[in-house]
Amino acid sequence: MIGLILYIAFLSALAAMIVFILRQAVSYFRSVKLLFTITFMSYWILIFVGLIKNYLIKTESIVDSTTRIAISSALVTAIAVEHLALVLCQKERRKFSWKTILSNKLYFMSALYKGYVILLLLLTWLLTPWQVQQMQNLWGDLAYNPLYESWYLACLAIVVVTLIGYPCALFLRAGHKFKQTELANVLNWFGVGWIGIAITLIVFQVLHQIFNVDITEIGRLFQIVFLGIIAYAFGKASILESLFERLYTTTYTPRPSDLTKGREVFSKALGLSHGQMIGKNILLEFDPTSDYERVVEDFVDEALANAESVAVFTSKGSAIHSALSNRGDVKFLILTQRISTPQADASENKILLPANNSSLLLDALNKALKAYPEKNSNIVFDNLSTLVLLNGFEETYGFIRYALELLSLENGTSLFLFDPRAHDVKVASMFRSLFNDQITHGKAGLRVVKTPEPMLKA
Repeated sequence: MIGLILYIAFLSALAAMIVFILRQAVSYFRSVKLLFTITFMSYWILIFVGLIKNYLIKTESIVDSTTRIAISSALVTAIAVEHLALVLCQKERRKFSWKTILSNKLYFMSALYKGYVILLLLLTWLLTPWQVQQMQNLWGDLAYNPLYESWYLACLAIVVVTLIGYPCALFLRAGHKFKQTELANVLNWFGVGWIGIAITLIVFQVLHQIFNVDITEIGRLFQIVFLGIIAYAFGKASILESLFERLYTTTYTPRPSDLTKGREVFSKALGLSHGQMIGKNILLEFDPTSDYERVVEDFVDEALANAESVAVFTSKGSAIHSALSNRGDVKFLILTQRISTPQADASENKILLPANNSSLLLDALNKALKAYPEKNSNIVFDNLSTLVLLNGFEETYGFIRYALELLSLENGTSLFLFDPRAHDVKVASMFRSLFNDQITHGKAGLRVVKTPEPMLKA
């Protein structure tokens, strides 16, 4: 009875962890949330088949099927953990190819590890490398259990030992590399958690062999604790969430009365009213030798004068950052190559973002648009040319497309800066094709290039 209660508690705890992971709006780990879910689901299946074998269908005939499913779940977990470590702990994401595998040590080790585990998985289903025996558990109940052949047990042991020495070591090594303290701690806990699970598997298997008593439930108890640590660490990885909470906790401060005269200072230059400009996404092509920052200042001042939110994606020390730094109500998202994860800045109205991570930039854009749902949102992105130099044209083009989709969904108003002289004609033309509204600013001043007929906002 005690064992049955423990199994139900284990399954309930794992189900709660899976729901917890799925509900986490993480940023850095968003791309691998599915892998985490697969890992925990596989472990849930492993425990569930144990419940079937030991308490629901206590027959000798069921052992072969439940053993195959349980070991398969464990091996799938081992593959998922290794792939998590590979994805999270490498600085550079590379496309899969045989050339990459042969030329990159980490990818080569990953291929060997996955190949070995998959081979063992096939052998598990093709052969039956165990015998069924009846064994007593700690609670005095009898149940049928597999007794593994020595060669097969050695193969399984290799997987467990390799799990400690390879993917778990990757987590710990990555934890030392990252400067972001919160992320480093999370990766360290991942490593510690899976090392703990692997060690309990070894220890309790040895005890099982020595005393010839089924003590699976006690081992599972320790493993659930370690899985809970991993799930908790996963939840702590919401770095961007916490930074945005800090960035937007300050109450909105009304602008001084002298700015009210600028309620349409930008839109009027385009021949529009402020209401007609809301929801537009404008491409501003600028000459770096001109005073183009004044156009951005007018855009921002108009938004602030109308009590709207403004978020500026820029780099520290840029002309735009210098021009707008005295606007206390503007939220700055500073793009830099020096970090790999979002970080806080000394200023309350600034956070730092890695310039080469488009997913994080989109996540940050989404959060900026939703920060004040009761207000119109305005975004300045300075600038696309720098992003192309850092990430390449294809990734930048894709980023803009998704960014414009987000803006249209939230009815956000945006100003994207672009230096056409830094690119060839084809690149400039493709960027222009994404925007219905285009303006230029050179030494002769502001000029409207393309704008559809204005429509009043309903």
